[in-house]
Amino acid sequence: DDRDDPMRFPPLPNLDRNVREGDALSGHGFEDAIIPDGASLAPLRLRYVRASGARKRTLAYALDVAERKRAVLAVTQRITLHTAERRELLLAARSPDLFQSRRAPSATAIRALAAVREALRAARASLRRLRDGGALPFSFATHFPEVASAGGFDVVVGNPPWVRPHDVAPAMREALRERFVTFRQAAWEVGAESAGAGRGFASQADLAAVFTERAVQLTRPGGVIALLLPAKLWSALAGGGVRRLLLQRTELLALEEWVAGSAGFDAVVYPSSLLARRADAARLAESGGTGELRLGLHGASHSASGTLSWTAQRGALALDSSGGAPWLLLPPAVRTAFDALTAAGTPLAESQFGRPLLGVKSGCNEAFVVETAEPTSSLVRTERSSKDIAHGIAIRSGETAGTIEASHLRPLARGEHVRAWSLGADTQRSAIIWTHDALGAPARALPPLVRAWLTRWRGRLEARADGRGANWWALYRTDGARTDRARVVWGDIGRSPRALVLPAGDRTVPLNTCYVVRAAREDDAHALAALLNSPLAAAWLNAIAEPARGGYHRYLGWTCARLPLPADWPRARALLAPLGRSGAAGAPPSDALLTQVVCAAFGVDPSVVAPLLDWSGG
Repeated sequence: DDRDDPMRFPPLPNLDRNVREGDALSGHGFEDAIIPDGASLAPLRLRYVRASGARKRTLAYALDVAERKRAVLAVTQRITLHTAERRELLLAARSPDLFQSRRAPSATAIRALAAVREALRAARASLRRLRDGGALPFSFATHFPEVASAGGFDVVVGNPPWVRPHDVAPAMREALRERFVTFRQAAWEVGAESAGAGRGFASQADLAAVFTERAVQLTRPGGVIALLLPAKLWSALAGGGVRRLLLQRTELLALEEWVAGSAGFDAVVYPSSLLARRADAARLAESGGTGELRLGLHGASHSASGTLSWTAQRGALALDSSGGAPWLLLPPAVRTAFDALTAAGTPLAESQFGRPLLGVKSGCNEAFVVETAEPTSSLVRTERSSKDIAHGIAIRSGETAGTIEASHLRPLARGEHVRAWSLGADTQRSAIIWTHDALGAPARALPPLVRAWLTRWRGRLEARADGRGANWWALYRTDGARTDRARVVWGDIGRSPRALVLPAGDRTVPLNTCYVVRAAREDDAHALAALLNSPLAAAWLNAIAEPARGGYHRYLGWTCARLPLPADWPRARALLAPLGRSGAAGAPPSDALLTQVVCAAFGVDPSVVAPLLDWSGG
């Protein structure tokens, strides 16, 4: 405006009825909400925007009345729907069977009826508050009914909270599970199956995924969504729900990540930005998921400017074609190399080894994980020697000291103890109190010193979530501690995988910061360890692994379960086992030799996978 006199500028419009404060996850989105005659509010709100003085006050009152009237109507209609639903459930429960006998309602019917009754109670209480003049509970349908009638907002922009699920109150988790599919079905199902994770994995969904779903619900077809989100949503197992939702209901336009660290945040996080256009089912069916999107990495060391950007087909973003599969932000040449190695092998979980096992879980490390007065190497490294050791040994856990029977101690391996080829020297006095028999079942009784030691924590041990129905001194997930076969062990976090072999009979217990694969024969174990310790395996895994702080990655069960093993495993074993044995004997092969032999085991030319190796090395 070229006017010089500020007093001649027109006043800003009245935006107070458009700027709202409330819980964006409460209630329903526009799609599922009951919106009585929302379009009629649009002219009233438009008049209010330009009004002033007495006219502004009159229109504000009229808006209050109109919003309250529609809120009352919406709750009334919801009560009507719940009442009809309750009637149908009662009729079904009371109807006789073919022999005119009354049948007891099923557990599912009882739960459904209880849920409907609770919803009715809540709706009636809400109606009483509204009629008594109570504040309108925030909901998009109540406060923006004219937007709902138009199909949604043109643009939704946000930086939603990034909250881990264990920081969300249980009642809120239940409400989110009911309202949002990204919370209810959070996991990438194929990856969850390969990792042995159950459907309960939905509780691991980050709250940012739920906000993303709400953003999609609020955007009209053709509208744009722009969000700042944690980068882990695109690679984590629990991000499958939000990835599936975005591919089914939007056209991705751009996805960028900041890979070098905090990017200005106080916490150590890895941010990403998402730009997507809401699309209806017909448009998505017509496009078939094709079309280009822009991808970018900021803070990457692969570019002098620290920024890389490229375009890719939307259909080529995911790891595979399964619903909710992780998205890979890899430049085209790197992605081609990644896919070539994938095609040359069989996923670990589908091989003779099966899926990786998580290490032993105690649920109370203070009770079970101890430091010993003498090196564990002199105690119970083999099953045979353990039977001969019945003397007491001094142990300590934090400030608590005591003595227990040495026969119930086993050497311990944490993830941070695991080095490539061998355990670190810092494991020499780490041990776990072993309360199971030779077959892995909890012991029926404990010797007196062990029982006295563990009794200090009995209350906590009985309250463990995994302890229902088990002896209070039991450990969990003990399959990875079985000694009848050679085991390959690696730590769950690192800059690259670090794997070692525990021979059959070695009683070392990997804790749940480790993953374990049991091998039929020792050569299989050494060959797999050589593969995991190779730069090529590290490059492949780092392309899909979840990021951790300081440039580290999480080598979780599902991640390593997808690692390709050479299709001709007997041939690969003959090539790789000697390198694994050499590493275990203290003469590890060089990275160059490992790369050369691993490429030969896969039957791929090193030039084919060179872009992937260069990317990981960068």
